[in-house]
Amino acid sequence: MPTISVSKKDLESLLQTSLSLEELEKSLQLVKGEIKLIEKDALRIELSDTNRPDLLSVEGIARQIRREKRNKIIKKQEVKNEIIVDSELKNIRPYIGGFLATGIPIDESTLLALIETQEKLSDVFGKRRKNIAIGVYDAEKIEFPVHYRAVTPESRKFIPLHNDPVNSDCELNLSEILNKHPKGKEYKYILQNCKKFPFLEDNEGKVLSFPPIINSKLTGEVTPGIQNIFCEVTGKNLSQLLLVINILAENFKDRGFKIYPCLIKYSYETDFGKDIITPYQFEDTSLVHQQKFEHLLGLKLEKEEIKEHLEQMGYFVEIDKDNFKITSPSYRKDIMHTVDIIEDFAISRGYDSFSPAPLEEFTIGKSRKIEKIIHKTREIMIGCGFVEVISNILDSPTNFVSNMELPPSNIIELENPVAESYGVLRNSIIPSLLQVEAQSSKATYPHQIFEIGEVVCKTDSQTAPTLVKLAAMIAHSNANFSELHSFLDHLAYYLGFSYKLKKINHPSFIKGRIGNIEVNTTPKSSLQGEIGILGEIHPKVLENFKIKYPISVFELSLSFLNQE
Repeated sequence: MPTISVSKKDLESLLQTSLSLEELEKSLQLVKGEIKLIEKDALRIELSDTNRPDLLSVEGIARQIRREKRNKIIKKQEVKNEIIVDSELKNIRPYIGGFLATGIPIDESTLLALIETQEKLSDVFGKRRKNIAIGVYDAEKIEFPVHYRAVTPESRKFIPLHNDPVNSDCELNLSEILNKHPKGKEYKYILQNCKKFPFLEDNEGKVLSFPPIINSKLTGEVTPGIQNIFCEVTGKNLSQLLLVINILAENFKDRGFKIYPCLIKYSYETDFGKDIITPYQFEDTSLVHQQKFEHLLGLKLEKEEIKEHLEQMGYFVEIDKDNFKITSPSYRKDIMHTVDIIEDFAISRGYDSFSPAPLEEFTIGKSRKIEKIIHKTREIMIGCGFVEVISNILDSPTNFVSNMELPPSNIIELENPVAESYGVLRNSIIPSLLQVEAQSSKATYPHQIFEIGEVVCKTDSQTAPTLVKLAAMIAHSNANFSELHSFLDHLAYYLGFSYKLKKINHPSFIKGRIGNIEVNTTPKSSLQGEIGILGEIHPKVLENFKIKYPISVFELSLSFLNQE
């Protein structure tokens, strides 16, 4: 769970009221937060909702606790400031957005909160700057339009911000920054294999930054007292980037700044067009019937009560007879279903305001039969010296298709994945074990790991049943078919089934070292059929996963054994 540091004094300033720790802990229920540590004025707050990057800041927490009706952040106004994007950035770091915040001198507490927000959004939500990186500048030193360019590493030099003592105030080119500057060393992985690098400069050629690595000392050194701030965000996911810009703009607005948008002019098409004004006004609207609120929450509600609490959570609400037209605020993109909206209403109303209902039925729970099989299987595998791992059921299509040298026909893809790394439902556990092994090359060999988990498999009848499978893997310099075969014999004996191996060909395995596992009988039934596979992984697959040692694996269906 993400944890952020906030100043209690700064939080109370944004709330415009003082709170006792008891009152604050109760108020933090509105953000699913909990105080984990108190050190004088500093509070460490742990957040349970990882889908809301707007709460990764003191302004976002204060905004939710205030529970006030919000105005839309963007009003129709003339956009005077432009950011022009180089066409070559499309395949490097394609997206950028920004805005100006002006009106009041920035103070020490605001600057510290801005740095904390910048780090949390870039590292937590932006995956260590890979997807999202933020830059903040003294706008008085910048001449618009700003140019976002692709440049060769040796073609630009500047003095980077927060330089190390050895190279203090030295001009460095972009390659030197990556190899000598602390931030360059930390984040150079983002630009691996890039022949040209992203570069930000103003219309007079003054350097702003080398995104996503480091700002220029000339324009990127923000100190207390500055009144005009330029904020930009670069990244690889345009929807996430626009959300982060909206969050930052709302944070500045909450502190009394006036927001002036920027026009981003792309030379290539994006999902939001070639010319985009940022901050961007998302229009995510849901239509929810009053009966839906009452059904899920189990109580009768007045229309005005629903409207009031939703507006306190930041929504814009219109009532049309028994329907509510509900628009999410632009700093939130976590609403996936109407249930999320109803949950926010319940949070605002307060869970302690609901009367508990007595149980209407009394039942005695017991484990499903498959759980007993899973438990016994786990004990057998651990007893054989295997270490259990746990992986996601959602994964990247690359790991289950091209890395396994397989066609994409048998994989189930998601229509709207959050990211490419969660784009498919796995149909086998073997690629998951290979990914674990790929990250474990420094551990002492031999490696013996297993996983018991769910997979989703397509069938000829266009159904996709969810099955529980076991997969086991051995990796060392002499890992082979026969070694793992002996462990499969041991497992079959204690689970009470007999089997035979049927020779097959499979592109993920070495020819002649692969077979289907076919059940003959069990003590209580005459089950027959293919329940798994055993073999040695093909060297091409090992190369795809960057694995150095031979691997033998088996995988079998525990759900099949459950059908007795």
